[in-house]
Amino acid sequence: MTIYTKTPKGQDEIAHRSGDVGQRARRLLILIDGRRGTDELAALSADDAIATTLSQLEEAGLIEAVAAAAPERVMPAAAVEPASRAASGGQAPKAGDLQLARDFMMNTLRTFHGPYAKLGLMKRIQAAPDRDGLMALHEEWLASISETRIGRKRAEELTERLMAVM
Repeated sequence: MTIYTKTPKGQDEIAHRSGDVGQRARRLLILIDGRRGTDELAALSADDAIATTLSQLEEAGLIEAVAAAAPERVMPAAAVEPASRAASGGQAPKAGDLQLARDFMMNTLRTFHGPYAKLGLMKRIQAAPDRDGLMALHEEWLASISETRIGRKRAEELTERLMAVM
């Protein structure tokens, strides 16, 4: 799996819309951030011909391959630590762990719905005082994520990642 990043020409295209890039390629160009691999880009863009679109963007000089991603994603240590602590029946989650959970919930909402949709839910997530408050919002968050096709596919994975952080 290859990871792509935008070239300066690609960044300029995003900023100024020259009209040389089709809608499908532009959508994919916007999603390319130097961190997502081709599999994740394919899932997010719902582009059946992603290989062709990527090669067109690369030939146009708008993107470049930066690295081959590892076949398996490793969760960050910050996300693994709370899960192991909870499994051992350890301490209550720290405020920083709760903030990670809040950020995860809000970032996934923004990813699947955009920055201005679901603002009420985002405000309630941000205002949740503790783990129980966030857990009370879990069902609504999951239902919101599941409103999109990709969200339905990834709902179980996202829930597992959220629980690992909390």
